[in-house]
Amino acid sequence: MQSTKSYQGFTYHYQEIEVIRERIGLTLWDSPGLEKGVVDLQLRELTNFVESKFEETFAEEMKVVRSPGVRDTEIHCIFMILDPSRLDTNMQTGLRAPLTVTGRISKESRILGALDEDFDLQVLRSFQGKTTVVPIISKADTVTAAHMAYLKQMIWQSLKQAGLDPLEALNVIDNDDDKLDEEDENDLQAQEAIGEDISAPGSAHTDDSTIPTDRKNDDEPERKTPHSRNLSKVSISSQMMDGGYVPMSILSPDQYSLDPKNGPVGRRFPWGFADPYNAEHCDFVKLKDAVFNEWRDEVREASREIFYERWRTNRLKRQAVARVASNPNQSRKSSSGVPIQLKSGKSRY
Repeated sequence: MQSTKSYQGFTYHYQEIEVIRERIGLTLWDSPGLEKGVVDLQLRELTNFVESKFEETFAEEMKVVRSPGVRDTEIHCIFMILDPSRLDTNMQTGLRAPLTVTGRISKESRILGALDEDFDLQVLRSFQGKTTVVPIISKADTVTAAHMAYLKQMIWQSLKQAGLDPLEALNVIDNDDDKLDEEDENDLQAQEAIGEDISAPGSAHTDDSTIPTDRKNDDEPERKTPHSRNLSKVSISSQMMDGGYVPMSILSPDQYSLDPKNGPVGRRFPWGFADPYNAEHCDFVKLKDAVFNEWRDEVREASREIFYERWRTNRLKRQAVARVASNPNQSRKSSSGVPIQLKSGKSRY
């Protein structure tokens, strides 16, 4: 089942797909292209759109009787498409105008490596704390392999210099799980130490009272840890960046090749064929596997447990402040049931 609609300037695509023998509903929102001159207004509209999905979840939670099988409408991930020609222009501009002038950022140039401080990095900062943003280089069929590798390296260095980690939320979740794993290991070591002390000579306990340490609780479910959670002291997102996950490259198929009658999907040129499913041509397959397989649970958990909960906390705080501001006398009443002494000597609850 597939459907396409328009909503508030965004193109809405819904499709049911199968991932690892599980059928899921995928919703894609295609936003209008960003322009540097009006990016501030566009980002305000985009961030409001992302937060409106949090508002829908919040409204559903506040219902006395919730709708069964309600669809998850939150924006779990954003693909930030980067044009390679514009990246080249940024780097050329950065070389012509120095980045620093007397220890301060130059007004003539706000380019940090391959990214524009007032455009690309501004977009990334706007969505920090709201959703996961994955930078992607488009039009991989228009640059050589060496050129693409150079662009990826420059973007990675730009992000590091700017102090931005697009996959920071995934790193936070992995670190939390690693802490839980370390706590489990410490508990197991403590139990083994207790067992050794109990069975040691001179102990008041006999061998029959020794606590077994190799018994497993059948009622406790075994926790599955994805393969990406293997090193607790190393930044997981740094490993992803080192492994080529940030940024990735894609190429768009020719619209005339979407018809099965015209052959395989891709872009055919007189000198060859650009295949989006070929790992030597672009990272589309790698991106698909990462989002729908490796990062799927982490991205959804980050959206729910980090971004939404943070927004929900701020929402309730603003609501409480507005309630107190609209009714100042309400704050004088006791909310814990403690009586408030009145002038007449009587108590009010």
